[in-house]
Amino acid sequence: MRRATFSATIKTSALVLAAAVLLAASACETSAAFTTKLASDFAPGGRTVSVLGVYKDGRMSEGGWAILKPHVLPALGGGACMPGYDVLAPADSPLAQAIDDYTIADGPTDDLLAQLAPAARGDLILVLTLAGRLPTPRKVDVTATSQSASDPRSGGAAAGGGGRWSNVAPTGPDDPNALDISASLYSVRDARSVGLLALQYRGDSAEEAMAKFGARLANTLPHAVCADWNRDVKIDPERIRRIAAQ
Repeated sequence: MRRATFSATIKTSALVLAAAVLLAASACETSAAFTTKLASDFAPGGRTVSVLGVYKDGRMSEGGWAILKPHVLPALGGGACMPGYDVLAPADSPLAQAIDDYTIADGPTDDLLAQLAPAARGDLILVLTLAGRLPTPRKVDVTATSQSASDPRSGGAAAGGGGRWSNVAPTGPDDPNALDISASLYSVRDARSVGLLALQYRGDSAEEAMAKFGARLANTLPHAVCADWNRDVKIDPERIRRIAAQ
């Protein structure tokens, strides 16, 4: 009888542990929501990819690549992988100013990429976008919290109504308390966008978000290799300005 009771206890404990593991895994997955869209005629395997750069805070970012590079580069086969924004448009050059003016107004659209595509050695141009932010925990007065929890009139933790992120508004489509990372893929041959990988992350670790994004990018573009840019190709900044003005 004791042996049967002991066996039942073990089984119950195992079930509880399994449920806890599944719950933890579920919570981990819900912190990262991916969206992947690929053109029906696009074959993602074995591509050469020229990275244009990172679009951040409404413009192409000089420092954005340094943030994402450690996590994105392994998906592109490693190597130097210099972004085209740095190679083609040195700071304060007419082309850099034209690209900045264009992206500030319209973002890195297909029309802009079509102007830069002749300098890309890869068959795809990759543009990364980094937006949003992670929620910042509120500083909690431990003494006040302890007194409140011990006072039945305060309602304890329920009165706080938010736990760790109690100062954060409920998340929604326009909630800034999420980290958004995306990669758009432009086909040089077809002169159009052929893919988008987007991550919305609501966890508490930017490193985790970027690691997840890099891993998913590697799965989306298997066996991809980074290709550089041909700085000898002349790109007309005035043409970019005229297109922006249309």
